[in-house]
Amino acid sequence: MHIYQPHIRVWLKLQNQKHDFCYVHTPILTSSDCEGAGETFRVTSSFCPSSDAPDSPSELPDAQSAEFFSKPAYLTVSSQLHLEALASSLARVYTLSPCFRAERSQTNRHLAEFWMLEAEWAWTCNINDVCNLVEASVKDALVFGNSEEGERRVLAKGVSGYEERLRSLEDARGPKPWARMTYTEAIVELEKYSASAASKAHPFQFEPSWGRTLQSEHERWLSEVLIKGPVFVTDYPSTLKPFYMRSNDDGRTVACFDLLVPHVGELAGGSLREERLDPLRSRMTALDLDTKGEEYGWYLDLRKFGTAPHGGFGLGFERLVSWVSAIENVRECISMPRWVRKMLL
Repeated sequence: MHIYQPHIRVWLKLQNQKHDFCYVHTPILTSSDCEGAGETFRVTSSFCPSSDAPDSPSELPDAQSAEFFSKPAYLTVSSQLHLEALASSLARVYTLSPCFRAERSQTNRHLAEFWMLEAEWAWTCNINDVCNLVEASVKDALVFGNSEEGERRVLAKGVSGYEERLRSLEDARGPKPWARMTYTEAIVELEKYSASAASKAHPFQFEPSWGRTLQSEHERWLSEVLIKGPVFVTDYPSTLKPFYMRSNDDGRTVACFDLLVPHVGELAGGSLREERLDPLRSRMTALDLDTKGEEYGWYLDLRKFGTAPHGGFGLGFERLVSWVSAIENVRECISMPRWVRKMLL
């Protein structure tokens, strides 16, 4: 589909020329679960010892383990941790690469294999600065030439309410800053709606409550009904987010955001990273993560031997295509989709 390529070119041009980001390659195979959710694909070798196997110890699996890398390996769920290491040297880095999630969600927003644009940069100390860059980048990707506008209309032929969605995209790429609210403010608005008479006709399936994850229905209500456009929701409870996010002074929340857009929900997410050694070690210990071994020890060493305040974000590429083209299902936004119990081609 031709509409894919302009978006890729826009991203590459934007990151390289406008903001001095350096494109880097990151590993697909990793020993850690960046998000800590356990939704990883484990990679194993098909080697099976037999009577014909060579006797040389160097050609046999380790006596203590049949693992190819001598320890468990996984398909990456995110390039972020490796980008942090590279940002310590190059300051501003990004990648556009495949990511994998072994989650069993059968929604129109989930894939087992997808592409994600991720960026990381040093010397950012405020979550609003990260939001500003994400907003500028996405707005830049919403600018189309005449031929691409025609392509979008062909793609959207027969899509109910597309003219309204087109106007929504035009508003989104305008000069007006996108809305921002904290997680706490979002919960207040969701609870107000849930208690109102209007919710009787369209009730939430999941009751909103502080400390609980925002469900897809909550994300879409915030962006489609309350804000009627993109909205950054910031400062989530630390219990809902991964270990690497920087703790806020209140001790309950972390400096992070989710970018919610109409008809899609979460499009991008990011945070300031915890650059302070002791708070990071304490958080990892509380989550029972190995802070001394090879799995995460190197990550702590980045702080131990000197670092800079830094932050970054990840953006789902198929979700961006879905939002822009009005294709409701992300499985139609990638050439060869994979999801639970389905591997096409």
